[in-house]
Amino acid sequence: MSIRGFAFLLLFITAVSCNFVKDSPDQIFNTVGLNTNKIPSSFERVFKEFRQHKANGTLQLPTEDGKAMKKATCIEVVKFAYANTFKEDIRRIKNLNPTKEAEPIIKAGIELFEYADEIQNSDFMMIAKMIDEGKSDEEIDNAAKQLDDTKGVALDQKYNKVIDLLLPYADANGVEYNKF
Repeated sequence: MSIRGFAFLLLFITAVSCNFVKDSPDQIFNTVGLNTNKIPSSFERVFKEFRQHKANGTLQLPTEDGKAMKKATCIEVVKFAYANTFKEDIRRIKNLNPTKEAEPIIKAGIELFEYADEIQNSDFMMIAKMIDEGKSDEEIDNAAKQLDDTKGVALDQKYNKVIDLLLPYADANGVEYNKF
């Protein structure tokens, strides 16, 4: 390797390791914005679907080898499908290297995903347990509605904060996206 090539490689490694290279607006948008689609807009709907699957006998999980499906409890499904839903998203957002302009988006994104993660790891488990215990539809609906009316409202506010920061940032930086 020539001295010039070695010097370039050393400069590149220094720039990357010292966080001189910032993530692009597309990377910020994709990491924060697109993953917000995973956040349920209605907890009542989620738990009605769980109850329907349980009643139909279609509440299932993959077997250990992943080659077949097995019947599961609602708690098992919540643990499998939701317990770690946002952990990787939170890690990816925290690992972003934003410009000063994007820092508020990152902060709001972390707050949103950590709150959603908290809900799914505590409140989802509580309602899943109610389903497994055979509580009445009315009790389960009331618990899910209360979750929608309290933490769901706070989650919506955090979501709106992210979107209110993210979309103008995307527009200002030429990020293409479709709004539904």
